[in-house]
Amino acid sequence: MATLRVRPNLLNLPLAQVQRITTAINVLKTSGQYDEFIKRHMRAMMIVVPAGSYSNAAHNSPIFLPWHRAFAWEFETALMKVDPTITGLPYWKWETATTLNGGNPKKSVLWTANYWGPDGDPANGDRVTTGPFKDWKAVLYNYTTTGFSLRSTPGIIRRMGRDPQSAVTTLPNEAQLADTLSYTTYDVAPYNSITNSFRGRMEGWTSGPRMHNQVHRYIGGDMTAGTSPNDPTFWLHHANVDRLWWQWQNAASPRRPYLPGADGPVGIRATDAMQGLLTTDTTPASVQDIGDFARLGYRYA
Repeated sequence: MATLRVRPNLLNLPLAQVQRITTAINVLKTSGQYDEFIKRHMRAMMIVVPAGSYSNAAHNSPIFLPWHRAFAWEFETALMKVDPTITGLPYWKWETATTLNGGNPKKSVLWTANYWGPDGDPANGDRVTTGPFKDWKAVLYNYTTTGFSLRSTPGIIRRMGRDPQSAVTTLPNEAQLADTLSYTTYDVAPYNSITNSFRGRMEGWTSGPRMHNQVHRYIGGDMTAGTSPNDPTFWLHHANVDRLWWQWQNAASPRRPYLPGADGPVGIRATDAMQGLLTTDTTPASVQDIGDFARLGYRYA
């Protein structure tokens, strides 16, 4: 009998299990599989959906949450093939980070060499120089040649709370989360980046940057580009975004639905196939239930 994958809070895991996860991530990086996830995320951002809009196949529209749910599940699957003792993709509960460690999120054990590595070193181009990912070469995208290459110098870039391009100095807090969860409609027309809805608030454009966008900009550096999976924090972050969406979905009975339905723009309707994933038949409707073994089959610890 199949069993549900279990996605744990990373900071509740024993150190040995954390290091099994970082080791598996490094195996994917060495094999080249990891870089393909980075490239697919970037390519999805280059696909205009719906046609004629400013949105893309993965962002700035209702498709944001189901696309990343499917994308993270694909990465989780790859991770568990490397090490079957991994029960599921871990999440980082960033909404509580500002109330811990004396109010300084950078003091979390997450940002130590035994876990995810620290903030970037300003003396070394803001590159992460210790921890499990210190030797990584980031995948870069050239908008002129529309090609990918590896950064010549090892070390992903982080500028936590100090990236001048993002101007974000704090992570989202529990009050912002409560505000986001108070929106009872998934999305509303015109289904773009500025809709005042649950998805609009969670993605973080409306009155933003907030929530999802705020976390990317707080980490800064490589997390601010379309190639943001260069920083493995991406997966912890999106697992938490997905966890919060699942919490919101189940805050009412029947489960709160995805919108738009059949009357929405082509490409983002519930039954439209999402682009940029490993499968060609994954739709927003097919990933609404995370416990459904037909597509997903996981739960949050």
